[in-house]
This record gives sequence, C-alpha cells and structure tokens, in this order.
Amino acid sequence: MSTVNRLMLPFNEGTIALPDSGTIAVLRARTEGYGDFPKDRLVCVQGFYPTFQFLQAAGYRTTTEIPDSVAFGIVHLTKAKDENRALLARAYDALEDGGTLVVDGAKTEGIESLMKAAKKLHTVDGQLSKAHGKVFWLTKTARANPFSEWASALSPSPNMDGYMTAAGVFSAEGIDQGSAELAPVIAGKLKGRVADLGAGWGWLAQQALESNPAIESLDLIEAEHLALHCAERNLNDPRARFIWGDAREVTAKRSYDAVISNPPFHTGRKAEPALGRAFIAAARDMLKPSGHLYLVANRQLAYEATLNECFARVDVVNQSSRYKIIHARKPK
Repeated sequence: MSTVNRLMLPFNEGTIALPDSGTIAVLRARTEGYGDFPKDRLVCVQGFYPTFQFLQAAGYRTTTEIPDSVAFGIVHLTKAKDENRALLARAYDALEDGGTLVVDGAKTEGIESLMKAAKKLHTVDGQLSKAHGKVFWLTKTARANPFSEWASALSPSPNMDGYMTAAGVFSAEGIDQGSAELAPVIAGKLKGRVADLGAGWGWLAQQALESNPAIESLDLIEAEHLALHCAERNLNDPRARFIWGDAREVTAKRSYDAVISNPPFHTGRKAEPALGRAFIAAARDMLKPSGHLYLVANRQLAYEATLNECFARVDVVNQSSRYKIIHARKPK
C-alpha cells in the first residue's frame, strides 16, 4: 500500500472529511498523486527538486513555502525527527481555527514517537494503522501553537562547526567526514569553471573556493531547497552560483573544467548506489574533454565499473578506513 493510499484511510471510512472550501496544503508531498482531492484547491509543498518537478509536471500547484493560511493540512513524514516536528508545528500555525491536520508516516519515519509527543501537547482526534505506518489527525482548537518550540528546527542556525544548517539537511550537525577527506585532495588542483554536484549546505564548495584561487566560477547544484538556502548563507564568494536542481539532469554539456562531488547514496534507509552512479554519468557529460572529476565515496560502494565506462583514466588517490577519493579524467 502506498503512503497516499494509507493517507486516504480515514477519508474512505468517513472519519474525517475535507472542508467545502479553502486551501488544502500537503507538506512534503509525495509522487503517488492526490487524485481524490480537488486539484484546484490543493497546494503541494516540497523542497526536493525531483519530487517538486514531478508534481509540477503532473499539474499540481507546487511550492517550497507553506501557505500563510490553509483550511486543511497534511504532513508526510521524512526520516528526520526534528524536521517532522517542525513540519507539524508550522502546519498547525498555517491552519485556520477549527481546521484539521492529518499526519502520515511509516514506523521507520518515527510516526509512533511523533504521535506520542504530539499527544502530550494537544488532543489527537483519531488514528489508523496500515502498511507498516500510521495516520493520525487533530483539530486546531486554539490560536496559540502548542508545538511552537518545534518550529525553529527548519530555520537555519549555526551547527557545531559554526555553519548555518537546518533539520533534514544532510549532515546538518557538522562537517561530513567524506567531504573533510576530499577537501585537502582538491586543494590547488581546480581552475576555470567548476561544479559541485550535490553541494548540500556548501562546506566542500567553500573549501574548494578558498584553496583554489584559479577557480573562475563554482556552481553549487543541490536538489534540496533548504540545503541550498543554507549554502547561500555560508558562502560569501562572488564566484559561487547556487542552482536548485537535479544533479543527474545535465543541461550544460561539455562545459566544466572540473566536477567535485560527495554524492548521496541513499534517499531512505536503504543504500542506493545507483544515485552515485548517476552522478558519475552526469559528471562525464558535463566535463570538457580535458576535464577532471574528484569524487569521495564509501569504500564498500562499487562505482568502479561505472567510472571505467565513463572515463578513460580512473585512480584512487587516497583511502581511509571508511572512504576512498577517486580522480577520474578523460571523459568518454
């Protein structure tokens, strides 16, 4: 059963119903579709570019920002606890008095613990379990937000290393070790036009700019809107350009002198090496014939076949107990 089908359970059973008018906001909207909801009143809120793009192409009104006022709210959970709490708090803020807020999530996304925490602060009207997950809902009964302390997690703030990050952003707590191992390898080796695929909140790009004065421009290409917003706060260099998009979609072919990347290898809890392979293929298509790719990857991830398909020269230039640094040249 899909998450959207689980979401529809209380509607199908007649336990809750949509209001006759007003905006219906779906936070962290999914790709399964919302055909049972009136499309002209539905607003899909999503900051992950591939999902945003899918929903927009399907004809849904899609935005990265929660509307100021909604008659009915829906929150789909992510894998980040603090992000989930903040989404619930912000949805409650946007909800009109007397409006209903529905929260949908899998057990692996923390639906049980979130509902338990929510019940300590507000009455939960009902719940239904299905497909290794749960849906619960509540009614906004007061203007004062009982979840207000949760809301700030989605506002960028300094992490342990002093960089601006937010809940749900990759390695929000501090500098990722893979990026930390790649940074010294690329020092002094980059020039011209450079791209950082999956740039996150911008630490690796900042290091690249500081250690490579010959860089003319550096495009930070990042799919998560909030991560890119944090990167904009962290980098103060006129050579940096911030691009919200899917790093796997290549538009500027054969135009970069170098690509650096600490690619994602999972979107949920399971490893998905295909993501890293797609980044490698994209780098191949982006690079000039004389271009260079510098990549960090977990040692157990088998990217070598893809690298050899895409590049004529591939070298592992550094290894640690967890990571390997790969330098690839001569894109095929």
